[in-house]
Amino acid sequence: MSTERGRLRPLSWFLLRSLALGTGVAAVAYARRWLDVVEVQGRSMAPALLPGEWLLVERRTYAHRPPRVGEIVLAADPRDPSRELIKRVTSVDGRAKMIQLAGDAPDSSTDSRTFGAISVSDVRWRVIARYWPAERIARL
Repeated sequence: MSTERGRLRPLSWFLLRSLALGTGVAAVAYARRWLDVVEVQGRSMAPALLPGEWLLVERRTYAHRPPRVGEIVLAADPRDPSRELIKRVTSVDGRAKMIQLAGDAPDSSTDSRTFGAISVSDVRWRVIARYWPAERIARL
């Protein structure tokens, strides 16, 4: 037995607590395979998304269905595939498996109006929520 804050706790309590902590760490590690966070840079999606905001993104949805018009996605930049773009899906051609992307602020956005349609396979993540700053937390 051990003493914590003046009370005796059985060893099983500590084992259970350690098991719960280990399970939580494992769950977070597993979720990192399909959940991630990104920071908005640039004003191409203003006013919906502003520079410095943090987004929660996931990639499981698109393993089961293609992106839908209106969804906000992270996609590989066709001009530099190592970069990712945050844009809104404006059209989907299911037969050709191509989509059009656009920023909400056309004057500040480089999107499909510049580089054309991209392959659905270039869409990496779906934006599901904004979690920072606290006053703008929202499901997207």
